[in-house]
Amino acid sequence: MNQPRGPYPDAQSQPERDVKIGVIVPAYEAEPTIGACLDGLLAAGFSVGDITVVDDGSRDRTAQIVRGRGIQPICQPNQGAARARNAGAEASQGEILFFVDSDVVVHADVRTRLERFFSDHPDHAGLFGSYDDAPPAPPRVSRLRNLLHHHVHQRAAGAASTFWTGCGALRRHDFDRAGGFRTEEQMIEDVGLGLRLARLGRPVMLVPDLLCTHLKSWGWRDFAKTDYRHRAQPWTRMMRDPANGDLAHALNAGARGKAAVIAVGFSLLSLPLAVVAPWAGIALGLLALAALVGLEWRFLELVRHRLGQADAALAVAMLWVHYLAAGAGYARVRLFG
Repeated sequence: MNQPRGPYPDAQSQPERDVKIGVIVPAYEAEPTIGACLDGLLAAGFSVGDITVVDDGSRDRTAQIVRGRGIQPICQPNQGAARARNAGAEASQGEILFFVDSDVVVHADVRTRLERFFSDHPDHAGLFGSYDDAPPAPPRVSRLRNLLHHHVHQRAAGAASTFWTGCGALRRHDFDRAGGFRTEEQMIEDVGLGLRLARLGRPVMLVPDLLCTHLKSWGWRDFAKTDYRHRAQPWTRMMRDPANGDLAHALNAGARGKAAVIAVGFSLLSLPLAVVAPWAGIALGLLALAALVGLEWRFLELVRHRLGQADAALAVAMLWVHYLAAGAGYARVRLFG
């Protein structure tokens, strides 16, 4: 596993002072994962009283499982994750608000890392972490998708103008000052909060050694729909908002990502070209795929090292779908609003 680097908190050292950390877990239809999520938090040193679970209108056994861990959930009609997190923050007694998704299991050293970070960084609003490099979900595409998230966060360590609620913590006064999560930013409400904190001059840090395991099982249709509808479209609208200035361009819209979208676009153009000029179409398609592989070589090497050559080949197809969906979502907003 990755070793602590640079200015990030050392989990082996003791924090200089204790801080009251309140954990907020929004849960909707979380029966398959909420038990493991809560067990991970308890194993990391959080007490039952530290954890606030907001059951956002689940129709399965989510609430019963939570009660079985000795935690009384806040039950509300389904209103979405943004309202659930706000409700959890309001109910929590924490000086630090630690947001955790119901389908992740935090690593055992997370509490120590949080305490050390907030002790050593009094000028920071908060931090967020990363999925680890050992996603357990059995479908191969799930492992690849979760590993891609890990790779992106590991490479983006340091100051961030965004936030991530999968495994991220904020000082309560900064959370309140920034207005909490906005319901109109549903699906990227954490990104919006991070941008507002950046405008307020309250830095957030991406700490790649603050790790959790993602339990979600992805299908091809699931992640393509997420990238197209719930990532690319709202992010594009956010980037077009003059209030965000250049901050929103620090999201997944860097030069490498744009180049990858262009490469996928050329691979699509090669298909009709191949009908009228077969060799030219084949050459363009191969060059476009080669460009995509070159742009994502470090990720593909990670996949090959962790999962093997066959999964590395499948990862090329996963990346192609990922960037196709992202490009299509961007074009949809630019053309039709």
